[in-house]
Amino acid sequence: MSVYKATSWGRTRRPKNMSEEVPASKQAATSVTTVSAGDLSDNLTGTNSGENGYITENQRFLHIQIEDNGTDNTLALYAYNYAFGFWAKLYIPVGISLDGSTADSSVANDAYVEAKWTTVNGKFMVTVPIHGIDRVAFVDDESTDASFKVRAACTTF
Repeated sequence: MSVYKATSWGRTRRPKNMSEEVPASKQAATSVTTVSAGDLSDNLTGTNSGENGYITENQRFLHIQIEDNGTDNTLALYAYNYAFGFWAKLYIPVGISLDGSTADSSVANDAYVEAKWTTVNGKFMVTVPIHGIDRVAFVDDESTDASFKVRAACTTF
């Protein structure tokens, strides 16, 4: 009798690091590769690290740690759904109350902002909702240096 061994993340309570493949059982602290927006591969056949984004296994939250030296480096998130087959800028909700209503907003656009961070000095950590997104990509402004590091993980809860 063989024992079934799941090969996906399943529901996770603690963050799992981002990987271009399904992660091994033991995790090591790793950085994700940032790319320019023009390098993202819509058909997911990119041969360089980061061009196909990173698999989320349909988790709910993306945890990001950005480390930089206060220069004008920028990180933007892009999202990919297999149903659409294209990369797009990720927008995240702001100004939404717990009941789902928007505060002081006349259109839905006012409730969302581009998932983008700039001029981080030191280490900065944020949790981003990614409900239903199949892949995420980390896009830089093409002027980054070795001090710019991005680490990412996903969770269900």
